[in-house]
Amino acid sequence: MKKLLAIILALLVALTLFSPASAQGDYFFAVERLSVHAYWNSDGTLSLDYTWVFVNQPGAHVIDFVDVGTPNDNYGDILADVNGNPVSISTDYQGEGGSGFAVDMGAYAIQPGQRGTVHVYIGRVERVLYPDDQDEAYASAVFAPTFFGSQYVTGSTDYTVAFHLPPGVQPEEPRWHGAPSGF
Repeated sequence: MKKLLAIILALLVALTLFSPASAQGDYFFAVERLSVHAYWNSDGTLSLDYTWVFVNQPGAHVIDFVDVGTPNDNYGDILADVNGNPVSISTDYQGEGGSGFAVDMGAYAIQPGQRGTVHVYIGRVERVLYPDDQDEAYASAVFAPTFFGSQYVTGSTDYTVAFHLPPGVQPEEPRWHGAPSGF
């Protein structure tokens, strides 16, 4: 009987030590909704307004930082909040190459099994316009929203990207160029 009790106790301890809920190993979440507004300003800069609705998966790592990629390192005037509560910005960007920053969620980190809305406003990104390679009378801009690796994300996303052109730009003036090969 003692031997059977010892085996059962050992199994319970092993299951507790190796359960996903206690491990909280990897980030794993759904992005229920993403909305990004890209404002092309008349002075040639870009302003970005992101809103993500995250659903952290049960047993996953707490969402304590959110990496935000930027077109380059020439950005500033950043404001961020989680569920309406102001949070800090960190230079400890862990994104896959490129430029960016991290939103430090602090006390408003999204716990496993919980939902949270993260809002980030980048007031100014400079050096985002380039000479158009098809018409020298035009300037070109390239923008791709922040994304998260497929190893971290599950489910589908209601995804909206809106471009706001500078005041005075007429509907027939903008031009669209196809994506480069392999995009």
